[in-house]
Amino acid sequence: MINQNMAGVNKISIIIIAYNEEKYIAGILNALINQTVKNFEVIVVDSNSIDKTEQVTKAFACHFEEFRYVRLDAARGPAYSRNRGAEVAKYERLLFFDADTSVKSNFIERINNQIKKRNLDTATCPIRILEGGWSADLSALFLNSFMYFLKPVYSSGYGACFISTREVHNLVGGFDETIGLCEDCLYIKKARREHHLKHGILTPYFYTSDRRAKAEGGILFILKFAKLHLYRMISGKEIQKEEIVYNYGNFNN
Repeated sequence: MINQNMAGVNKISIIIIAYNEEKYIAGILNALINQTVKNFEVIVVDSNSIDKTEQVTKAFACHFEEFRYVRLDAARGPAYSRNRGAEVAKYERLLFFDADTSVKSNFIERINNQIKKRNLDTATCPIRILEGGWSADLSALFLNSFMYFLKPVYSSGYGACFISTREVHNLVGGFDETIGLCEDCLYIKKARREHHLKHGILTPYFYTSDRRAKAEGGILFILKFAKLHLYRMISGKEIQKEEIVYNYGNFNN
């Protein structure tokens, strides 16, 4: 556990990554406007969107005391985008969101309290699906159960809702931009195994769209990722970019 871990950190840098998210990004920005605490800055990292993501995002700037829009020169993937956001963050605590996520109005307040109480270095939250429905709820239950029950032996979490600090981020070298998938899980694995830091799963849910799962075949998408995690767990190896096709930002229909 690092010296201050996360207990003494008051303000938060919230980093939202986006690529062609004109239909979704207003959801997370509205959720942040309505938070019961306002102790954060908002950083949106746009991977050179070709839709109206920039216009929609900038329209929210006036609602936040501290707001920054960062436009990249190309779509380079989630790990690259999160790392660029962390580089410009002002505060010690880092909270990463994807653009198609949303949270309840007391989310920031609750995670602040739980992190301080449990003295966590990194954390994630369980997932729920924005669109709802029994199949979506069942998929979310499967993913959350996988994360909870394997936590003692396997590091997993959701990059779409991930909490760290600048010190931890620098210690583990940020999100690995060289691998094809599971850069969020590798981040947690490094923090836990190499640096003996404390990782936790908090109780507030975050909500995200299941558009990608639907586009890639629903249950087949879940089975695909279960197979990939099983491979990582058994082999101890990471999935390289040439081993998998990851379509970033192509699920907006």
